[in-house]
Amino acid sequence: MGLPDIDLPCLKTIGFKRRRCEVSGLWFWSGDAQRTTCGDTHLDEYTFIGEPLISGFDQRGSELKDVMRERFLSFFEQREHTRIAPYPILARWRDDIYLTIASIADFQPHVTSGLVDPPANPLTISQPCIRLTDVDAVGRSGRHLTTFEMMAHHVFNKPDEGVEHYWIDECVELCHELLTEQFGIAAVSVTYVENPWAGGGNAGPAVEVIVGGLELATLVFMNLEEHPDGEFEVKGQRYRQMALQIIDTGYGLERFCWAAAGTPTIYEAIYPESVTLLKRLSGFDEHLENLEISDLDRILGELSRLSGILNIEIGTDESVLQDRLLERLLERGIEVSLPTLRSIMDPLASIYAIPDHLHALTNMLGDGLVPSNVKEGYLARMLARRVLRMRDDLGIDISLADLGAYHLDHDHDITGMTQTREGVLTILELEEQRYAETLRRGEQLVTQSLSGLDKGVDSLPDEVYHRLNDSHGLPPSLVVQIAHRKGWEQIVLRTGFMAELAQRHADQAKLAARRSDTKRFSGLGGSAPTTKLYYQDAWLREFDAEVLASIELDAGLHGIVLDHTAFYPEGGGQEADHGLLTSDGVSAAVSDCHIQGEVIIHICDQTLEVGTTVKGEVNDERRRQLMDHHTAVHIVGGAAREVLGPHVFQAGSNVSESIGRLDITHYHRLTHADLDRIETIANEVLVTVPRTQKMELNRKQADAEFGFDLYQGGAPKTPDVRILRIGDHDTQACGGTHHDEPALIGQIRIIRSTLVQDGVERLHIVAGEAALEHARRQEALLRASCEVFGVNAEDLPRTAERFFEQWKAQKKRVEALEAEVVRLRTSGGDEESLSVDGVRIVIIEVGGDLPDMQKMVAELTRDPSAPTLAVIGSRA
Repeated sequence: MGLPDIDLPCLKTIGFKRRRCEVSGLWFWSGDAQRTTCGDTHLDEYTFIGEPLISGFDQRGSELKDVMRERFLSFFEQREHTRIAPYPILARWRDDIYLTIASIADFQPHVTSGLVDPPANPLTISQPCIRLTDVDAVGRSGRHLTTFEMMAHHVFNKPDEGVEHYWIDECVELCHELLTEQFGIAAVSVTYVENPWAGGGNAGPAVEVIVGGLELATLVFMNLEEHPDGEFEVKGQRYRQMALQIIDTGYGLERFCWAAAGTPTIYEAIYPESVTLLKRLSGFDEHLENLEISDLDRILGELSRLSGILNIEIGTDESVLQDRLLERLLERGIEVSLPTLRSIMDPLASIYAIPDHLHALTNMLGDGLVPSNVKEGYLARMLARRVLRMRDDLGIDISLADLGAYHLDHDHDITGMTQTREGVLTILELEEQRYAETLRRGEQLVTQSLSGLDKGVDSLPDEVYHRLNDSHGLPPSLVVQIAHRKGWEQIVLRTGFMAELAQRHADQAKLAARRSDTKRFSGLGGSAPTTKLYYQDAWLREFDAEVLASIELDAGLHGIVLDHTAFYPEGGGQEADHGLLTSDGVSAAVSDCHIQGEVIIHICDQTLEVGTTVKGEVNDERRRQLMDHHTAVHIVGGAAREVLGPHVFQAGSNVSESIGRLDITHYHRLTHADLDRIETIANEVLVTVPRTQKMELNRKQADAEFGFDLYQGGAPKTPDVRILRIGDHDTQACGGTHHDEPALIGQIRIIRSTLVQDGVERLHIVAGEAALEHARRQEALLRASCEVFGVNAEDLPRTAERFFEQWKAQKKRVEALEAEVVRLRTSGGDEESLSVDGVRIVIIEVGGDLPDMQKMVAELTRDPSAPTLAVIGSRA
């Protein structure tokens, strides 16, 4: 069955009636006796443009947002909600999304699943978000944004445990009080539309709050979870009741500001200074004067009203929007030709989109993101290149870094940024340089892609755009521009493609999260959780345990489950321990270990009988070297942040017996000086930090105390988090094995760095005994090189340089001789040769030694069809 009807006594008491919308068929509540539609249909246009719905706000831009945000948060604080700070824009506590897309994303999945308690309950927050699904419509519709703040109040009820704060009716009552009393909106203009919500495996009743044709808020009451036998059906899926009852609300800060400003588009309300700057730099106002257009605000107002009822985000063709706009303008006495309209709307689209894209971009970079061609880095680069293309379309002579500086100074509060202002601007400067390099090589790549295609095609295959974008960094819009210059004027980029491209990259996070699941083992028979002795004592190497299960694997291997173990299973980038399990004369070599849930499986070459007692022996040398490398990786990561900047984040790691590898985000290649500084600081930590601190905290406490940079190695999936703290140098969530005393490592060496991908450097690290072995190998290489040259180590660099210079000189002489040979063979020798009875005689003087001259003779006389006598001499 479907969801039961929503009963809202709070609205009944103030005279609201429940009706069915004559257009959408949805049920809605309204205090307007004449209303027949729900407020969000093609018959419901914006009524607030030119006539603000929210009075008393004269501010604009960031000042307006600050005041509006504070009014919202303080309203709920006064009603027993705890205000919490916004989470980062980079969702590093999640492994299935790159960017924070809603306030509820802050609490998924650990809180919404019931695994962890929320940071407060109930709570209120204003969460910066980025969604790129509407990126194509930004600037053109008058209302779409890629970045916005979702103001919210959240409740996490657990009725079975007696935790019940409030539910649907009380939530709507709070919302109505906020709108009418805090913001002064007339109750008669508000409609509450019932529209069930479903997503991410959950569902529940929902109410959309519409004011003046604009959706200001959505109130979701998440109480269902997907289940094939569930009794409820929502949008074609079956659901059952879940233990939690979650109130998930979202109030659009920027939309509240627009409703308070009543400006023609949302962009004048939230980015007025940037819009004014871009109009001035592009000469837009002078262009309007030349066109004798005096009704721009009315034109823009009609555009916003029209885009609202056409619902442009689902793919309305832009030409349809323009044709309808011309008709509406003519109906209102404004006569504008289509070319004139386009000459206004095209530059305005860029003027409006640039500050929005810059806000999303500086949010990402300020949070420590490094642009690249993959993952979340791609999304930042895409926005940067869209800004650069739009700037070029406007003909503006200003750098991306200068645009970013203006935005940071006027439209972005930098006090909470992880990255420094200078760091953000440096990255923007480098991105513009890389964009210029892309432009230089773009024409040849696009030309190659166009070859073989029918000249009459009006679009390129999606795979062409994907390849040029993902492999070569060529944005699709730039591909189209180059194609036009090459004579393919009819090619256009289909509506919505850029949003699909952004979603394609976002989906990679979900795919990676699914692939990261631990290897699955069947036949465990509900084994009890394995007690992890390696956390109790990292130096424990021998223990006795009982065999709980033995499962047969492929290739003659067996999976042995014990009641407790000192063997560390592969995880967190650290390889598994090796060793032996022995019982009744049977010795099983442990070559690997895995963990499934809370059960550890030892991969052995022999089976062991269930119920017997075994003696476990962990390979001491391997375990110690793994501890050396894993602790060193943490230390080097902290040193890299100190040297390179706060944007450095772990992009991956691997700890083996022979080496440790740490992938870090950074915006340019590392120099030898960078590596030396990082290595020096890392080794200083070994003598300045006497002990590491290992702790296990509830995730709620861990988040509150250390923040989300704690999760360098990925998001934990447990209610408790193991944390390694190395003084004030580095603190990370990590389940690996580590030293208690960093000095026991001995030394740390960074032997090289390599480029993993654009924006990610891989540091190759050796520590402890591996560092000593590396030093010995390097010494052996040095001795061998000295013996070859017959010099001591101090003279080796100078000697090697001298031999290299001599080799280069010889190489040049050889190349010159070879060129002379080619000339003689092709020209017949000119004045240096003559022919006698069909035999060519060549007499030449050259530079070079005997082997060089012998080589020339061989080259000149090897063609049997042209008999040649060559006489070659040298004065040397």
